[in-house]
Amino acid sequence: MKIFVTGASGLVGKSLIKLLIKENHEVFGLVRNDESVENLKALNAIPIKGDLKIIKDYSEILKGVDVVVHSGALIRFVGAFEEFFQINVQATEKLLNTSIEAGVKKFIYISAAAVSLDGNPLIDITEEYQPQKKIESNYLKSKLLAEKEILKRRDEIQVIILRPPVIWGPGMRIMEEFRGTIKKMGFPTIGDPNHHLATCHVDNLNTAILKSIINSSVDGIFHVSDEEKVKVKIFMNELIKGYGMKMGNLHLSKNIAMIMARMMEFIWKTFNLKGDPPISTIIVHLMGTEFTINDSKARRELGYHDVTSIAEGLKQL
Repeated sequence: MKIFVTGASGLVGKSLIKLLIKENHEVFGLVRNDESVENLKALNAIPIKGDLKIIKDYSEILKGVDVVVHSGALIRFVGAFEEFFQINVQATEKLLNTSIEAGVKKFIYISAAAVSLDGNPLIDITEEYQPQKKIESNYLKSKLLAEKEILKRRDEIQVIILRPPVIWGPGMRIMEEFRGTIKKMGFPTIGDPNHHLATCHVDNLNTAILKSIINSSVDGIFHVSDEEKVKVKIFMNELIKGYGMKMGNLHLSKNIAMIMARMMEFIWKTFNLKGDPPISTIIVHLMGTEFTINDSKARRELGYHDVTSIAEGLKQL
């Protein structure tokens, strides 16, 4: 098949393209800089230089493409809604419209299980779960809006929306971004260290994407996660250790952590600081509250299964 992948230089896109090339697909990857162009060429993929911030017409590129995998997005914990809306919603709509006009058969969108976060403990929730109250996150708001716009077009193109929780593996941007802070302060424990956190190794997510590509009979929203349920403190300790860092000795209640997160987000927003603050409301909700999802629908209807265990994934680091 001919497959167009956005976010081709990111954690998901880069490893996905390697898998698709291995499976003998012809792959086009949307990247932003010359270094990423050369990296794609080295993988025998076809680089397309562009930027989701610039909503351009991809009609010529998409002619003859069978599947679009849209993994590119603005992923930040703080920032103005307008910027998230432009990249995560408007650019997604433009890409979807152009895909339909070009005759693309399938549109696969990588969303986030965190769109269901509402501040309450969430245990084994399904795709049908409706949050009681949306948490304050422009990123999650934009991802949910994009989902709704995509689902409106499901009569015109096969649509599969994958909702992974915390995506992890080699090359996590957030770990590199916070490396200096974590080395100085350590990573704090938030709330009950024994509660569970839903995770999804990048290999497992890419397996779900591959299953979505070859499945021609289903559409809709699918949770995708690691089968094993992990305790947040144990998992984060091993993950951070894999990146050559360590957990700190600081333990914060969820309420105190939330106050700190809101203060930091206010400072970052007020002074328009680059990057994300060391602690944010999304991080507090994820790390400080029970959060697990049920992905039996993807396992049943897509034929999804884990290919990398938690232990194997940690060894990769």
